[in-house]
Amino acid sequence: MYCEHETIHDDNLTQVYFSAIENSDILVPAHWHRHLEVLYLTEGKMNAYINEASYELLPSDILIVNPQDIHYTHALRDCRYYLLQIPSAHLERISMDWKLLHFSEYLPHHSSPDSLNFQLRELFQEFMALDRKREKGWHLLFLTRLYHLLYLLYTQGSSLLSVQTKKRTERDFLRIEQSMQYVRRHYREPISLNEIAEQLSVTPEYFCRLFKKYTGQTFFTYVSQVRLLRFYQELIQTDESITFLLEKNGITNYKQFMRMFKEAYGTTPHKLRMQQDIRQKQRSKE
Repeated sequence: MYCEHETIHDDNLTQVYFSAIENSDILVPAHWHRHLEVLYLTEGKMNAYINEASYELLPSDILIVNPQDIHYTHALRDCRYYLLQIPSAHLERISMDWKLLHFSEYLPHHSSPDSLNFQLRELFQEFMALDRKREKGWHLLFLTRLYHLLYLLYTQGSSLLSVQTKKRTERDFLRIEQSMQYVRRHYREPISLNEIAEQLSVTPEYFCRLFKKYTGQTFFTYVSQVRLLRFYQELIQTDESITFLLEKNGITNYKQFMRMFKEAYGTTPHKLRMQQDIRQKQRSKE
């Protein structure tokens, strides 16, 4: 997963993406997608950031990411969760005003059978069983549960944005998206805040406030995360030296980078590469 628009490959039968995911000390930089995303944490701990809000997810918590909401996550320890991503083809059937709908983002664990959290967890259990067995016609039962989930979200966990708010949000979103595209093209080079602000026809101060509002982080923290992810990918996929990879990915503040790397991956680049080499040798012996 990279840094801004994430392309999601739906299942052909259900036209959704559903998967069990295991992560540990993995930082996913800010990104967005057109799907509605529902994440159900079963083990471990995860920090999630959506626009200006931050959430600490524990087992049985549920996170909902609305379409085009910029978000990033940091999976801590041995983190396991189920991920359901629903495209607009299904959302369009909720309401004529579906584009103005905003779903509650955080549903903490609740033991009451009447709570939205409890009802969604029950549905996820059914999703898991159907996806695992995949018996004849399983996808039809999956879709009935999917629409039950959308019904619950619509009736118990949604609000309607005003047209003015939606237009303002889309205008701001376009500016953030353009700045992310710029970072993707130029993250290996020195990046100037003034140059980006000028391209967007806003002042640097206004752009900084805007980026913080819609991502929950500073622009340069985001730039560092993109460089960090690219460094990590090349660290485990190539045998190029760590010093070379630092320079290649535009990383100049070594102390800050090392702190971010340890927070994201739980170790140093040198130790991570050693662990990777050990795993590869073990696999070659099997």
